[in-house]
Amino acid sequence: MADKTTSNAYNTKNLQQTLQIGDWQVSPGACTVKKNGAGTGNETDVGTNVETKVTPRSMDVLKLLIERDGNVVSPGEFLETIWRSPIATDHAVHKAIAELRSALQDDAHNPRYIKTIPKRGYKLIAHIASEPQQHAVPADKPATEHRTDPDQSQSERAAAGNNPLAPEQQTPHGDGEEHTVATTRATSRQTFWRKLAVAAMLSALVISAPLFIRSPESTPEATSVVQLAVLPFASRDFSDDNQILAEGLRESLIHGLSKLGHLQVLSPARNPETLSAVRQYGDNYLQQADHVLQGSVMTSDGRLRVIVQLVRVSDGLREYSDQFDLPMNDIFAVQDQIVSNVTSALRVYLNENERTQMRDWGTTNAVAYEHFLRGEFYNNQFSPADWERAIESHQAAIELDPNFLNAYHGVATAANNLAVYSGADKIDKMYQLVLDTHRQISQINPESDILDSIHAIKLRMRGSSYIQQEMQLREQILSGEPPHFALSHYALLLIGARMYDEAARFLEQASEAGPFEISPDEAWSYRTNVLTPADSVMARKNQLQQRPYHVAFLGSVAVNLAVLGDFRQAQIYLNQQREVDLEGILAHYSEVVMSYLAGDIKADTPAYFAALRDDPDFYYNNGVLAFMVGDIERGVHYWQNLPPVHLRRLFNVTHAAEKYFPEQVLYSPEYLDLLDAMGAGLAWQRRLMEGVMAMEATTGVSLSRRSRDAYDSQRLMLKNNLWSEQEWSEHQHYLSQRLAQASTLDAARIH
Repeated sequence: MADKTTSNAYNTKNLQQTLQIGDWQVSPGACTVKKNGAGTGNETDVGTNVETKVTPRSMDVLKLLIERDGNVVSPGEFLETIWRSPIATDHAVHKAIAELRSALQDDAHNPRYIKTIPKRGYKLIAHIASEPQQHAVPADKPATEHRTDPDQSQSERAAAGNNPLAPEQQTPHGDGEEHTVATTRATSRQTFWRKLAVAAMLSALVISAPLFIRSPESTPEATSVVQLAVLPFASRDFSDDNQILAEGLRESLIHGLSKLGHLQVLSPARNPETLSAVRQYGDNYLQQADHVLQGSVMTSDGRLRVIVQLVRVSDGLREYSDQFDLPMNDIFAVQDQIVSNVTSALRVYLNENERTQMRDWGTTNAVAYEHFLRGEFYNNQFSPADWERAIESHQAAIELDPNFLNAYHGVATAANNLAVYSGADKIDKMYQLVLDTHRQISQINPESDILDSIHAIKLRMRGSSYIQQEMQLREQILSGEPPHFALSHYALLLIGARMYDEAARFLEQASEAGPFEISPDEAWSYRTNVLTPADSVMARKNQLQQRPYHVAFLGSVAVNLAVLGDFRQAQIYLNQQREVDLEGILAHYSEVVMSYLAGDIKADTPAYFAALRDDPDFYYNNGVLAFMVGDIERGVHYWQNLPPVHLRRLFNVTHAAEKYFPEQVLYSPEYLDLLDAMGAGLAWQRRLMEGVMAMEATTGVSLSRRSRDAYDSQRLMLKNNLWSEQEWSEHQHYLSQRLAQASTLDAARIH
């Protein structure tokens, strides 16, 4: 951070210590903000402690706001002082401000800490103190810096000054001595007036409460209705057909726009008028309007051109303009497309909150933003068909805004998710799409943080780059400034190596993507991987309420219900998984495990051979089935011939499949040698254990006792180290019950 000569008390030297900003303690060195005892500053009141870590870049932004205490800092000043890169844009500043607001639990529309000054920048509006003071301070150094927001009214200032929760201020005497009697009387008078002020404020709140009650989803802007006048569209070639088309388009727009929550559509007479003519006559609907939507229609050689403009009435500013050139082979489809695009755009342009979020995501094109949001919705449904739709939506956003970096990131993330549950041909296609996306982002901004995420996705999709992945993640975590996905994905590697204990502690520190970011990892999903069957069923059922077509969770719930003996309900979830699993690979895995648990498949039976698929995309599943029934030789054969792109399943799924392998398979030399040969055995597990030890000083996560014992004895830990002996015993009991019931039913069939 550049040095600045200023008389401000909060200069660079002061910014090295802990500061109190409003209810929060800010530790610049640790990059944390902490809320103690609901803002009391009482360290013993730990019941409401909240501590949040922010990125060093965002902390630098907060430090600059503190240093400029009360003054507006422009995006350009942030970029020049902190980023110092010709490639960085205002979006980087918006993103850092959004992260700070999230950490400070601030509201952009009703700010208590960081206030946006339109077209100028940001300023800090909270009170600042060097540290929370529990005692009197020297007379030459006030305990707090009380600053008045120039935008506050006199009543707001009075309320702030009389707030009984504000830090107490002492006024030093001229000679530096404290006069106890005067202070006591002053304190008594202050207490009386504070109580009176509090009573008055409470009375005012009770009286005015109905005025403030609104839907939690509403914004300050949304509570006031925006008036929009939709003028008749002008027909440029004056034919009757074109007049009808223009009027039909206008009526469709009125119908579509009327559905927007905080918008009231005003509809003038049907004769075409220009905005200037309407102003001349001063019609009532225009006098009431905040904005006017106007446009024109032309046709030529079977094509339609529609121009739409949004104009602000107060000053004539053209806020939005778009042109549509479309074939007229289906006039209703053309109208629907235009109405959809214009409605999407105006929903954003007429709402300050939406406009801000659009810019923070990295675009100023409202229609591109609408496609992007649709893509993110589809991506978060976690089904193959929805990932296909997500890719299409993000690509549509890119077509409208070729510099929309987060849309590229959305393409890569959806492609990666789709590849996890696809066959080799689709994986190759998705991998090429990710390569193209990486190249396009590199051309737009070679310093974008998104490139780290895309590179990580490329390594995962190759399937054979696990050592390289581990090295990169370890290096990122040791740097102290890892990308937000690093801890989550290292936890996934630990889960695959049966190190559930360490993985759970990594996930405790991991966070989901920050504001206006997309993540290739889902910490919320990984946390369910370490649960026992009963707990897993409950957790994943809860997630399925939000994502009812989650292709992996449907199968996991089905299998775990089968372990618990509820085959009827398990079959329902399996049927749902079959419906959403386009290539059937994951559903086949769930089906063979459930059939084994039900006793329907045994070694060397027609049912066993019928369940094996003669397709390399199913070789992993075939191997799992062979190992479950004790056919080691066949299981080894299938896994040895796995296509490289399916090695990803070997590393990510085997830890769960092994829970159903008999011990004579699990501890057989053939199985252990197979894991070693494929890079997923003892050497891989020891590498991760060494990684945990190397990163302990940074993460605070040490090896568990079971991991340490396995490492010291140089043996492969084949059972996860998080479940207790009782939980493992219960799991084994469930399996024994299932297999015993299957044997009883089989014997009954024979007799």
